[in-house]
Amino acid sequence: MDFDVLKDLVQTITRNKIKNIEVLGNPGQDKSRVEMMYDGISSGKFKSEEDVARHFFKSDAKDPNYRKLKNKLIRQLVNTAFFVDVNQPAFNDRAKAYFTAYRDFAAGVVFMTRNAVKSGIYIFQLVLEQAIKYEFTDLASDVSRMLRREYARVGGDHEKNQYYTGLYRKYEEKRRFETLALDYYETLVSYYLTRRSPNDEIHQSASNYFEELMPLAKMVDTSAFYSYTYYIGIIKHSSINDIEGALKLSEEALSILVPRKNTNRGTLVNFTMQKMAFYNQLRITDKEEVKKLLDYCLNFLEEGEFNWFRAHEVYFYHCTYSAQYEKALEIYEKITKVPSFGLLDGSHHDNWLLLGGYLHLLAKLGALDYSKVENIVGSFRYSRFFNDIEVLTKDKEGMNIPLILLSLLFHLAQKTFDEQKDITVEALEKYRQRWLSNDMNRRSDSFLKMLIAYAKKEYSSVAAEKKINKEFDILKSETPQVAGQNFAVEVVPYEALWELLNAKS
Repeated sequence: MDFDVLKDLVQTITRNKIKNIEVLGNPGQDKSRVEMMYDGISSGKFKSEEDVARHFFKSDAKDPNYRKLKNKLIRQLVNTAFFVDVNQPAFNDRAKAYFTAYRDFAAGVVFMTRNAVKSGIYIFQLVLEQAIKYEFTDLASDVSRMLRREYARVGGDHEKNQYYTGLYRKYEEKRRFETLALDYYETLVSYYLTRRSPNDEIHQSASNYFEELMPLAKMVDTSAFYSYTYYIGIIKHSSINDIEGALKLSEEALSILVPRKNTNRGTLVNFTMQKMAFYNQLRITDKEEVKKLLDYCLNFLEEGEFNWFRAHEVYFYHCTYSAQYEKALEIYEKITKVPSFGLLDGSHHDNWLLLGGYLHLLAKLGALDYSKVENIVGSFRYSRFFNDIEVLTKDKEGMNIPLILLSLLFHLAQKTFDEQKDITVEALEKYRQRWLSNDMNRRSDSFLKMLIAYAKKEYSSVAAEKKINKEFDILKSETPQVAGQNFAVEVVPYEALWELLNAKS
């Protein structure tokens, strides 16, 4: 840094009145109400605004004193965010650079607006260097544009103006193509995640987008563009249940993105989890390879963060699909003991409850030790279990399927189907015809037909046996289904459940 720039920085700060910065956790600071409110929310003591208002003001959330306290906490949290310690395991080099570059960019803007032009230019040049190094395309475009403008004005440095003009055009073009790829991806995913394969309309849109974007990849040459383009390609194949094609693209994406130093680690985790899921669907049960994929994901993840749970969930399916039921139980125990497990909400929380239910079913079918399952998962009563699940019960086309099947399988395993009155053959048949008689749910449709025959004790007749064999052939010819592209419809493959059920009878 030239001394003129340092002097400019000092004079700028001198000219402008420095306000006392209110941040959380100042050393020696007495516990204020703001600090106590922060601690209470952080520890879980306060569950709602009403709890806070009641504790401090014996009032409710409409109290002006509470709103003033809340706004003060918000302001201090925002101020404190600028002093987050990035020298933590959660921050790799790219994450540190991202945080620092945007923080310094904000400082540069402040200096520019206070007419500290030399200081602003110096800071922007440092930011631009990091933005280019780590492929922060948006930031590189914005900073080079601002530097171009300043060098057109400050002393009219034509050479530098042209240099930054070139950089601006280069990164603005990259940004334009990244934005296009992102727009296509978001357009697809907003609909794709609410449906299940096969879907010809999504397939056609994804095919068109992929064919448009892929030829541009080498020219744009950013990790973000490659990522969005390959995500679209995977949707193209998954939407028509071409899992082999989707797996091939996920492997191709990883072969490009892994060697690049600037690839977002969340992107690498997502493609790796996709690969694990495709292995499950294709019944590739290579234990060593899948464990390597899991370990690769966990190398980038902090225990308790969302993708940490998701990676273990995909691995749980690998264990049930490869008949490693004891290992699946170990995964369940590991997950539910993590303190942040209770923070999972919606379908993600429901799904782990569902997995626990299937562990109980495996115990009933003799594949696991029942006392061990009960010790880890807890006692199981289907009526209470069904009430605890909030989201999945409303999804008639996706995760509702294993929920319905779980109840039926439990009764069949316990030989209590004839004694209970909650599930009738007629109701099951009506459900099957309404929700499962389509290409989307072919495997579930066939399996439910087999279970209905089992419940009616028809499976031992020659005609029923012929019918069941036909449905069993359908199971073997189709890949296991995925609901919403996030969760497995089959927690345990239907073929395995059928064999366990017959072995117990």
